[in-house]
Amino acid sequence: MRQDSDSPGIFGAMSQAFAAADSHSWLLFWGSDDFAASPEVFADLIAAVNEFQQSSSQPDLIVCRGRYVDDSASVLGRETAFVHDQVRRVLSIPVCHYRKLLFFGATPPHQATLFSPRIRKYLNHYASGFRLSADLDYFLKISRCPDLVVNCLDLELVHMGDGGISGSQTWRRLQEVWRAYQSAFGLLCWLPFVMRYVRRSTRLLTTKYSLR
Repeated sequence: MRQDSDSPGIFGAMSQAFAAADSHSWLLFWGSDDFAASPEVFADLIAAVNEFQQSSSQPDLIVCRGRYVDDSASVLGRETAFVHDQVRRVLSIPVCHYRKLLFFGATPPHQATLFSPRIRKYLNHYASGFRLSADLDYFLKISRCPDLVVNCLDLELVHMGDGGISGSQTWRRLQEVWRAYQSAFGLLCWLPFVMRYVRRSTRLLTTKYSLR
């Protein structure tokens, strides 16, 4: 499918995928510099999705873990996850706790997040006014879904390149992040904004680097 010129950028392409996917599909968005963390990871992920679909409370998002790598794809760096201190099981998060995590600066890594058919019916596109932080805006908006269920899966799903366009447009990203939090939390937007980068700095300082 050719990308629509009216929906430019990576999030425009993802919005087209929201529209093109059939009503029973789960979606996972990867960029050209993202790749599987291991040869078995998709088999593990599919098994988890099948198990979730047979349960009485099906999740709207399945959030796994990811890890950044350097440009040579040889050194593993900072981990990105929604809930860093996951126990070795599935952690189910109700909407109230999900919104609280967002308020204190946590964000699901979109490259490690599966979107269910149901949540796509609730919101099936990324906002056009964001070039770099439409994923944050989306995650904030769906926190208004009253019966949202998020499952955090202790699975390192994706390794992500650490040199994309968002890394070279820092000022624009900061502006977009501020705007997303302001829309979601109003005058209190400064707290999630600050906590977002405190979390990231702390994670970076405690990262143990290793060769792939």
